[in-house]
Order: sequence, then structure tokens, then C-alpha cells
Amino acid sequence: MGAVVFFSLGMSILLSQPIITSLFARRCGRSPLKWFFIGLVLPGIATFILFFLRDLSEEKKDEIKR
Repeated sequence: MGAVVFFSLGMSILLSQPIITSLFARRCGRSPLKWFFIGLVLPGIATFILFFLRDLSEEKKDEIKR
């Protein structure tokens, strides 16, 4: 029983950063699935990379208005 709880806690900690990265990527107008896998490989760095990239969702909104 203790091993199951320990495993579940470990998996939730390991997957939390890629999930946060994918949610942030979707908000920025980028592919969430692609950034989820980038977040698995580079957990902390991927979020910072997204933070400094330009927001594509604004460009998509401008294209829709035209």
C-alpha cells in the first residue's frame, strides 16, 4: 500500500511541470502536445523558453479579424 502511494506521488510530481508547460503553451497559441514532450525532457527550461517566445495567439486573432 505504501509503495502505491509513493509511486502515485512521484508520478504526479514528475508530470506536473510538463502539464503546466503544455497549458501555458496552449495559452500562448502553440502546440500543447509538442510542448508537453519538451517539458518531459527539459522540465524547468521549457517553461522559461515559452515565457520568452512571442505570443502566437494574438497573431491568430488578427488573422481571423482580416
